[in-house]
Amino acid sequence: MAKSAFRQALEEAIEQRHSAVHPWSEAWTSGKLDRRMLGEWVKQHYHYVSHFAEWLAAVYATCPHWEVQHFLLENVTEEEGFVGNGGFAPVRHSDLLLDFGQTCGMPRAEVMAAQTKGELLPETLGLQSWCAVQSTRPFAEALSGLLVGLESQVPRIYSKTTPPLLEKYGFAEDEVTFFTLHIVADAEHGERGFEIVEKYATTDEQRETCVRLVKEATMMRGLYLDGLHRKFLEKPQADKKTDKKLAA
Repeated sequence: MAKSAFRQALEEAIEQRHSAVHPWSEAWTSGKLDRRMLGEWVKQHYHYVSHFAEWLAAVYATCPHWEVQHFLLENVTEEEGFVGNGGFAPVRHSDLLLDFGQTCGMPRAEVMAAQTKGELLPETLGLQSWCAVQSTRPFAEALSGLLVGLESQVPRIYSKTTPPLLEKYGFAEDEVTFFTLHIVADAEHGERGFEIVEKYATTDEQRETCVRLVKEATMMRGLYLDGLHRKFLEKPQADKKTDKKLAA
C-alpha cells in the first residue's frame, strides 16, 4: 500500500536528523568509546528513558479515544515491567539500563542520583523538559513528538549500536538485553505512533504541527547526543591551547 503524503512527510522529518547517524552513534559503532564512556551515557540516558512512561501516562489521561488509551496503557505497562515483551521476562525497562550501567562500572545509585547531584548535562535536561512539555499537548501532537519523533528512531539506532557491544566492547548477550528488547518493542510502538497520528491529525494545520514537532523531536535528541559528544569525545579547549603552546 502506498504511503500517504503525510506519512512520507513524517518519515522525512526523522531522516533529516536521525540519531543513528549522529557522530556519537558513529563513534559508538566504530569502537571509539570505552566502558567508562558507556557508563556515563547510561547516567544521562536513564534520566530520559525512566520518565517516558510518565509522559505517555500524561497523554493517556487526556486522550478521548479508547483505542489510543488502550495502546498507551500497554506501552506504559511494558515500560514499567508489568508484562513481558518479545519473549523477554517482565522487567522494568529502565532497570535493564541500570543493569547495563553496572556492567560498565557505573553504580546504580550513582546513576539514579545524577539529577539531584547536578550531574546531568544541559542537553539532557533540555530533552527531558521538551518531552514533559510534549506530554501536555493534544494527544495526536504529543504522540507525534514522543512516539514518531523519538521512539520510532530507537530500533534503527540500537540495531546499529548493539552488535559492537558484543563484538568490540566484549559484553555478553545477557548484558545487552536493554538494547535487544527495545529493538523489538519500539518497532511496534513507533509504527502504532505513526498510525495514530495519521488517523487523528485530520486537518492541514494539525498535520503541519505534527511534522514540525517530529522535526523538533529529532533536533532535541540530536542536541542531547551533541552534549555527550562534546563532553566525552571532543578535546577540551584548554587542552587544545596547551597543545598549541607545546608545538610552538
